[in-house]
Amino acid sequence: MNRKRERTQADRLSPTNTVANLTDDLMASFNIPRLPDNVPARLEEAVLKRVHRLLFVLKEAKREQYVGALEIRLVRDAHRAVLTAYELGLPEAEVLYARFRALVEDLGYVRADVGFTRLESVE
Repeated sequence: MNRKRERTQADRLSPTNTVANLTDDLMASFNIPRLPDNVPARLEEAVLKRVHRLLFVLKEAKREQYVGALEIRLVRDAHRAVLTAYELGLPEAEVLYARFRALVEDLGYVRADVGFTRLESVE
C-alpha cells in the first residue's frame, strides 16, 4: 500500500516561478531587457557585502532598540539590497531573503502588499 506520489512540474518550481509559467508569454511581449547572465565579480562582491552588513545591523536593531525612523530605514534599505541580490541572480539570494524575512519578523514587521509594515501591538 505504499504508493509513491508522482511529482508534477509545479511541485518542483520555486515560489517565484509558480506564477511565472502562467505569465511567460505576456511578459515576453513586453520586451523587457534581460540582465546579463554573468554579474561582474566586483558588483557581486559589493552587493553581498552590503546585504550581509545590513542584515547584521538589522539583527542588532532588536537588541539596540533603535528609534523608529532608523529602524524603518534599515528595513527598507535591507529589503532593497536583498531584492537587488535576487534580481542579479546571485547564488545565495533566496537564503539571504529568507534571513531578511526572519529578522524583520523578529522586529515586529509583517509582510504587506508592498514591503513590510510594523504591527502596532509590538512592544
